[in-house]
Amino acid sequence: MDAAMNASAELAVLSSLLDLEEFEVVASVQDRSKRLRTFTIVPKIAVGLCRHCHGISGERHVCRDRTVMDLPMGGWRTELVVRLWQFRCQACDRFFTPSFAALAEGAHATERMLERLAGLVDRSDVSSAALFFDLPEKTAEGWYYEHVKHKQQEPRPPLEPVRSLGIDELSLKKDTGNSVVC
Repeated sequence: MDAAMNASAELAVLSSLLDLEEFEVVASVQDRSKRLRTFTIVPKIAVGLCRHCHGISGERHVCRDRTVMDLPMGGWRTELVVRLWQFRCQACDRFFTPSFAALAEGAHATERMLERLAGLVDRSDVSSAALFFDLPEKTAEGWYYEHVKHKQQEPRPPLEPVRSLGIDELSLKKDTGNSVVC
């Protein structure tokens, strides 16, 4: 009983360290020779939102494991085995797998991994970023360009209205009366 409680507490700590809100860690394996940590994670919620009719379904059909890369931890490569349920929607009689904000569409990586990859590429090049993450260069290149394309399609935040033109900050703070505010 005590060993089960320790294992449960360890998995809770790993879930907290992994910091993916939608998932919890259910298993952990380390391969010291490859410097690889593998975490098996499952969604915290047991229902899915249908992409077709937007109905809620709890009828699970099949479970598939998907391996995705995450940010390295302590210099070790981190892989996540994500258990994804396929649901059957009773309302529209279609099958679907819910999407999660943490998992990048079309790439076997997390969104935060792709954000970091893009940041490294922006500061250096694809080859260096691929080397850092121990990825094939073509994989890093494909992920980078897909991520950039996806980010460009996202709606941009609204622009702030212009409050002043051609006024230096000190003049505005002094409020000399010479500043014209829009």
